[in-house]
Formats: sequence, structure tokens, C-alpha cells
Amino acid sequence: MIEKLPVSKKLRQLATEELRAAILEGKIAPGTRLVERTLAEEMGISRTPVHDALNRLVVENLVKKLPNNGFAVAQIERKDIIELYTIRLRLEPLAVEWAISHISPSIIRKLKKNIERMEKCLSKSDIGCIKEMNIQFHQILLSAAQSHVLASFIEQAQINSRLFRIRSLSAPNRTTQVIAEHKTIVEALEKADVKAAVESMTEHLTNALNWRLLLLESHSGNGVENEDT
Repeated sequence: MIEKLPVSKKLRQLATEELRAAILEGKIAPGTRLVERTLAEEMGISRTPVHDALNRLVVENLVKKLPNNGFAVAQIERKDIIELYTIRLRLEPLAVEWAISHISPSIIRKLKKNIERMEKCLSKSDIGCIKEMNIQFHQILLSAAQSHVLASFIEQAQINSRLFRIRSLSAPNRTTQVIAEHKTIVEALEKADVKAAVESMTEHLTNALNWRLLLLESHSGNGVENEDT
């Protein structure tokens, strides 16, 4: 029988989830110093689970350890963005390729429904909704690949890439482009066209990388938010 976990472990997990969400949602800007005592007071817990949570986020590359043993939210770095997207460009087209043999009418319906919802989000200028639908689209594809090993690598790369926030999807023209790219991917999947599906995903991620780098240059040093694509 599994023993009940100590409260400290539960608090560590909750603190990690809270801090991770705050960073990925842009509530805490890149470069912000993270003071354990302040965070502990804000969350109403002791410093120990906060310290453990920060160390966990260091492993996830969302937080950096400072020379004086303090912590800060990881900064936007062009090199890191390129490396992460290079990884995604290798792995996610592979996921699409593997998903082809498992694509069913129900999965196609899910993807099309997702695109419809994203279009509604855009019509309402609901950035949070757009973000959610975009992440969900990639999760559906990844799930269809039916590979836990591949999923673990891709999910970590996607989590890290969300750190680089310049709000690319807050620009209507980029969101419109993303929706069109998603439709192209689904059309290829529906036809079971492996080559077209892989090329469509590659183009989608390449466009995301180029857009992100362009916005990074135009907002250099401002620490403004970006949306994952």
C-alpha cells in the first residue's frame, strides 16, 4: 500500500505549479529576481517548499541560479530560442509522421473543432483562449503519435519555448496565419499524406521561429511577452 505523502512534498508540488504557471503566463517577467521569503509570504507557506520549487524550475530552465545563490526568471536569449526550435523542428514533424498511421475520423474532428474554437477566440480577441487552443492543437497531434518517449522530449521543449514571451499570437495577422497553417496540417493528415503533413508542420514551426526572432529584435531588452506556437 502506498504511504501518504508528507505535507512538505505536497506544498513543494503546489509551489512549483504556481510559480511555473506565473512564469509561463507572463505574470513574472524574464529577469525578475525571485526572493524566497517574499514568495513564501505571498503563498502563505514556509521558505523550504519555495526553495525546492525554485530548484525544480532551474532544472526545467525556467529559472536561473544567481552567483549569490539567489534565483531569477530566465532571460530571453536568441541562442536559446534557436536551439529550442531546432529541437522542435526535428521532433514535431516526426510526431506528425508517426501520427499518420493512428489518425482516425474522431481525431480529425477534434483538430477541426479546435481550429473552429481558435477562430472564435480570434473574433473576440481573447488571447488566453487563443493560447489554450493553440497548445491543445499540438497536444492532440502529439497524443496521436502514441509515443510516450517522444512526447516527453517534445513536451519539455514546448514548455521551455513558452518562456520566450513576446505575444506573437496577440497580433491578429500572426494568429490568422497560425490558423491557416493548422488547417493545412489537418488537410494533409486527413489525406494521410505523410510528406505534406511533415512539410506543413516544418513550415509552421519555421514561421513561428522567424516571427519570434523578429519580435525579439524589435522588443530587445523589454522583456515583453510571447505566445507559444
